[in-house]
Amino acid sequence: MTVVLAVNDDGVDSIGLRALVEELSQSGFRVYVVTPAYQMSGVSKTVSFYRFGRDGRVWFKRLEARGALECWALNATPAESVLIALRLLLEEKPDLVVSGVNSGPNMGLEDILTSGTVGAALEAYLHGIPAIAVSLAHSGSASLEDYRVASRVASRLASLLLNSISENRWLININVPPRPRGVIVTRPAVNTYRTRFRIQGEVIEVESEPVVERYWDRAPGTDVWAVLNGYISITPLNVLKLLDPDERFKLELENAVRRLGEELGVTV
Repeated sequence: MTVVLAVNDDGVDSIGLRALVEELSQSGFRVYVVTPAYQMSGVSKTVSFYRFGRDGRVWFKRLEARGALECWALNATPAESVLIALRLLLEEKPDLVVSGVNSGPNMGLEDILTSGTVGAALEAYLHGIPAIAVSLAHSGSASLEDYRVASRVASRLASLLLNSISENRWLININVPPRPRGVIVTRPAVNTYRTRFRIQGEVIEVESEPVVERYWDRAPGTDVWAVLNGYISITPLNVLKLLDPDERFKLELENAVRRLGEELGVTV
């Protein structure tokens, strides 16, 4: 039976993680959870090796999580959680790591390179383990059913890829809009943020809470274009060639996504 490690960056109590673990378990995966105890968004793939030295102060708690064989919450970043799971906590190596379901989109290069959700998946990928990062790309409120849909997309794509992809490791970033009308393979958009800061004495503050302007690349074929047009965005990430995935892998992924579309009853 396939072993899956679930992680996120929104904390162990997040609705997205709960929906993901339940879906993976119901799909027949053996699921373990090792994740931050609290909100850790925007920390990317941060790993503080100093904390693992003689002055290390990482603590963990065992918790109950519906659908999980075991669940640990740590005062650690998402990437650290994956690293500690692989090196210390898990008795069996996972066949796959799934990170999410994040509350909010992780689209475009800046999001991808900043996201703790993607950072956890990247940590697994760098250790030779296939990984999926999945986000619910909503801009306001979202329902439990929205998270369940995103979880179902990640779970089904994981099953399809594990059974059909020749590569022994891969990294996929998924963004699921509410009530999707289709699913496509995309590339990352080029997006930037312009966060406004101000100085108050010797303190630097972000103006208001927060003032962030997004400058989106909305070109067809990008993850941003897909989500804005109601499509589930499936983005293969290659850390060495981020904007130009391997053609053979992309073809195999497109075949899997076509089958995923058929299973979901949506257009591809």
